[in-house]
Amino acid sequence: MKQLFLVLCFFFVNVHAKTLPDPTKPSPNKSIFNNGEDSSSLTSKELKLTAIINNNQSMQAIINGKSFTLGQQVQGYKVIFISQNHVLLNSADGQQTLYVNNNNIKKDINNGF
Repeated sequence: MKQLFLVLCFFFVNVHAKTLPDPTKPSPNKSIFNNGEDSSSLTSKELKLTAIINNNQSMQAIINGKSFTLGQQVQGYKVIFISQNHVLLNSADGQQTLYVNNNNIKKDINNGF
């Protein structure tokens, strides 16, 4: 009888448990990827490179939370080069180099970086 009582208590305690939200889950209303056609949604004048994604077919640079590939425009700059740790942008005013924060670079011993 005690065992049945304990099982029932355990069941009712678990039913009322509250699930905590996942803090790493992306917001469903905010996408970080775009098709490069419209960069007007970027309102900040400062460009910040947060990540570089290399999927062995193409490289993508995450600038101000949006994904860009070679040839796409970001705030009047054209992406002309993407490497493992920096991106080179070109505009009528000149070139700008953006670097990934070194704390965010994942090391890959197979590729020598």
